[in-house]
Amino acid sequence: MDLLNWKENLMHTIKLHRMNQEEFDFYIRNKVPRYAESIAQNIKLDEQKALENASQKLQRLLPEGNNTPGHLLFNVIQDDKLIGYVWIKINYETHESFLYEIYIKEQFRGKGKGTRVMQLIEELLIEQEIESFNLHVFGHNAGAFKLYERIGFDIVGINMQKK
Repeated sequence: MDLLNWKENLMHTIKLHRMNQEEFDFYIRNKVPRYAESIAQNIKLDEQKALENASQKLQRLLPEGNNTPGHLLFNVIQDDKLIGYVWIKINYETHESFLYEIYIKEQFRGKGKGTRVMQLIEELLIEQEIESFNLHVFGHNAGAFKLYERIGFDIVGINMQKK
């Protein structure tokens, strides 16, 4: 097997598995500080205010937790290892979706895994007859911006702030 085929086989072992309640609880406990860090970095809030802001926003977005209608939360699994998370919202009436998070653990980044996960999400959305795939990327996240641009996302607006 040549190197290209080996890499292709490796990438196909990545799977998305819907979170159960215990996995969701673990995810949220880790998501709040991760999200707060991005908020603090981009909106220039102190750490405590960013944590409160993140917690409140996540509660508003997921009022029923893992059972919030339209929201799908997945563990990203490769070879029985948890390598990241995906959170998308699907609006079946408008045929639109929004990616709230794709998170690949740091030790697994830069190896094409994020690209493969985005392909899996797109396959899911196509199966669900979703016509629009939307997302937001924080200004400091140059790696994510490059990924989204490389796989065909277009900029449809830019948020800016001055304090």
